Amino acid sequence: MNNPIYTIRSSRDDRVFVHAMPGHFISSSNHLNYYIGTSDIKHNHDVSVDAAMLMAQYYVERGIEVDSVLCLYETQALGAYLAHELSRPNMLNPNPDNTVYVLGPEYDAQGNIIFRDNLRKLITNKKVLLLISCITSGKTIERAMESVQYYGGTVVGITSIFSAVDSVDGVEVNTIFNKNDIPGYASYPAHDCPHCKNGERVDAIANGYGYSLL
Repeated sequence: MNNPIYTIRSSRDDRVFVHAMPGHFISSSNHLNYYIGTSDIKHNHDVSVDAAMLMAQYYVERGIEVDSVLCLYETQALGAYLAHELSRPNMLNPNPDNTVYVLGPEYDAQGNIIFRDNLRKLITNKKVLLLISCITSGKTIERAMESVQYYGGTVVGITSIFSAVDSVDGVEVNTIFNKNDIPGYASYPAHDCPHCKNGERVDAIANGYGYSLL
């Protein structure tokens, strides 16, 4: 696959960027005409720190308290920087005394998120922020929300690096990049994919961890 790769920088901080690669990609819930690469934000320290600052602004400006950050798809490092920003003094809360916990998910055989007894205390009766790299349909976030609610937590925010949707189950998505940043970005149900209808081969299978060429 020799598809071009474009670098898209945040209008709020040009040090924060993603890569966009056009093609024909399959995710767990739909077909996509772009793969959004978020590896630098997730794994490059300097970019992660700057991205976390952008993400935190949303919650600081609205006075939304967060107890725990649940990190999906290898966003734990980014989540740690975000937790640090959320626990720092600011104009609205000059003397914060809360600890913001960071944890990743464990999945059962059916793909449901579960929390072991030693970690339930980080979810039960806590205000939980869901952090994810990319949201295309919102189905992954919906399942995470259901798990948090099952264990007695309250989802107070959804944050992503890229999101194709504005909200999930009534909760606004706080995102650095959206589909307006990627000209022509589109996702389709498998039965209505124009690439498939035109007989175009699939370039890769993609998810929040990356892509695998076919």
